[in-house]
Amino acid sequence: MQISTYRYFLAVAETGSIRRAAEQVHVSPSALSRQIQLLEHAFQSALFERNQTGMVLTEEGRIVAEQMRSSLRDMELARARIDELHGLIRGSVSFASIEGVMAAWLLPAMARFRSEHPGITFDARVAGSEQVLRLVRDDVVDLGIALAPDEHDPELHVAHRFVTRYVVAVAPDHALAKQSCISLRDLLLQPLALLDSRFETRRWINQVTTREHLPLRAVINLDHIESIKRAVRGGGIATVLPDYAVTADVAAGELVMIELEGGSAVRTATVLCARKGRTQTRAAQAVIDLFTSTAPT
Repeated sequence: MQISTYRYFLAVAETGSIRRAAEQVHVSPSALSRQIQLLEHAFQSALFERNQTGMVLTEEGRIVAEQMRSSLRDMELARARIDELHGLIRGSVSFASIEGVMAAWLLPAMARFRSEHPGITFDARVAGSEQVLRLVRDDVVDLGIALAPDEHDPELHVAHRFVTRYVVAVAPDHALAKQSCISLRDLLLQPLALLDSRFETRRWINQVTTREHLPLRAVINLDHIESIKRAVRGGGIATVLPDYAVTADVAAGELVMIELEGGSAVRTATVLCARKGRTQTRAAQAVIDLFTSTAPT
């Protein structure tokens, strides 16, 4: 069985779609579908359930996926160890991250790493915290960066953590711009642009408003932080984001940061983590060390 078949199968398992998987691995959907059929014939089992929501692994499929990930990981480690034996500075590091930290933290760190190690490539994915942590637990990526209210997950090794605040951001000419702090109750009287419920920030807002019986209605719901900030810069709209997502905009004078006060002033944690027990390549460990040393304080 070819290694490419492993990658095809795992792409379908991850995306839940033949079409999206085919785009990801650059083959035709018909060729990918044929590979899945051949695998199911070889294992004499249905590896996916086909339903209206997409392709979902069966129990047999989960067993196959786990073994395929392990086999691919062993091959990657073997290649990395041979590179290290020959003194070659090359390899690939994969990670998943929430969007908010990419521009302010990770992209500059990646540029610095690449300037020193041009043979290293990155396979980076931007996702919500829940998906980032799932990719880490499933051993799909070397490391992940996510908002993680529960830092004691037995499947995760936390290499670094830092306290994160949820803050309000508005344009400099917004009616709230001169305030230093605001309660969530008062904020909810304003038109809001918010991240959707796939993001930990929105789940936190939903939990607080439900617990305190506060009305919540966003005029804009989005799954993209930069688009939300653009909407806010247009004026008349406020948002709630992790503090590091707006630090650069505040420094540039494009946004104003307002602290949430009282019971709304919740602090959470952003974590840099990997699956517990994962053996990291030298390149991946070097990236973890760099990300740790350059993390926001």
